[in-house]
Amino acid sequence: MSTTQSALPVALVQLCATEDAASNQRQAEAWLERAVQEAPGGVRPRLLMLPEVWNAPYAVDRFAAFAEPIPEPGADLTQGPSASLAMVARLARRHGVAVIAGSIPEQGEAGRIYNTATVIDPRGVLLAKHRKLHLFDVDVPGGICFRESDSLTAGDGLTVLSGSGDPLGTGLQVAPNLGLLICYDIRFPELALLMQQRHGCTLLACPAAFNTTTGPRYWHLVMRARAIDTQCFVLACSSARPQGDGYPSYGHSLVVDPWGTVIAEAGEGEQVLHAQLDLSQVALARQAIPTGHQRRRDVYRLTDAAVGGHLDAGFEG
Repeated sequence: MSTTQSALPVALVQLCATEDAASNQRQAEAWLERAVQEAPGGVRPRLLMLPEVWNAPYAVDRFAAFAEPIPEPGADLTQGPSASLAMVARLARRHGVAVIAGSIPEQGEAGRIYNTATVIDPRGVLLAKHRKLHLFDVDVPGGICFRESDSLTAGDGLTVLSGSGDPLGTGLQVAPNLGLLICYDIRFPELALLMQQRHGCTLLACPAAFNTTTGPRYWHLVMRARAIDTQCFVLACSSARPQGDGYPSYGHSLVVDPWGTVIAEAGEGEQVLHAQLDLSQVALARQAIPTGHQRRRDVYRLTDAAVGGHLDAGFEG
């Protein structure tokens, strides 16, 4: 896809974490540097992305040991308190790029641990944070048994970052409204539809870690389905497949356009996936197939929860 005035160059970093926290930070920084320096055609990305739980092994009995505190939106992350996010924030400031910093285990209040995704602006400031709403508790016969709820607490808020004022520093005349989900969240179409219908999202970002049981069956299908449902671009950044033991991540990071077409796909191993998001395609898709205007709101509708939930609209300033 050629670069246009409505195009946003992005880079998804697919990597594999180890039991060494410092090594995970160094490796993530090296891959992020590569994403910036080795952009095809010399078109440097303006938005970088990391996968789910990139600073720790993806294992319910290891989340607590690797958990880090994460402040509220508006905080300058370059000085902490999260060592992992401070590294990302310093890189964002160094290169003047925004980063969807995947997710890391968050040390929350009252000893709770959350699976939390963040968005960092080109100054190193935290724009938004999303605590995973739907915990991955599954038992697939002959496949995988995993229970995130054994150690994690679910979040309770929808997370949308408004494009008003261009907080991501895209330089676009119309900056995207970004909806943030984490892995299993993408399986619940109501969440993505609510982000698009009620909060105007044009871009959905989903750091993830599908595995070799669920990945072959559902990875491409569910990411393309959410793109078609919402007529948004979908960025699905996966962790890489480990060489030896460890969580069997599926890999295959994807970029899907509003028509449901996969415009970029990674393999199984560690790599950077570059793509150009021609955001003018969002309006074209919605004009050609105007589902947003054809829904029968006299028969059914989506609303934000009146009780027990909140909208984290991120930070602008």
